[in-house]
Amino acid sequence: MKAPCQVVVWYLLPAVGAELARELGGRGMPQKEIAKRLGITPSAVSQYLKGKRGSEAKLGKKSLAEVKKLADDVQKGKADEARMITAVCGICKIAWKERTLCGLHAKKGTCASCSDGKSRCR
Repeated sequence: MKAPCQVVVWYLLPAVGAELARELGGRGMPQKEIAKRLGITPSAVSQYLKGKRGSEAKLGKKSLAEVKKLADDVQKGKADEARMITAVCGICKIAWKERTLCGLHAKKGTCASCSDGKSRCR
């Protein structure tokens, strides 16, 4: 069984990063600038934009709306490390409520958040 945090690290956080990179790229921000502002490598941004990384989990409408708000702050230079952490944690909470990872759980095996025997993901 995979712990919920493992699933978040492997699938959800990369999906958030990919959506954020795509949002900023769609606004005309160069890849090097996206990397600098997000504290990641330019190659990670490239992988996000090409769909090679962070493409397995699809975020829901509320999560995507929060990603856009975060992108606004990043673009305006208002997203320091504390703001980024708070925003990503908030997006993660919303994604769990939206059952973003349930499709992945169904495909990949047991849902760690449904280990009580009441599978809500299937």
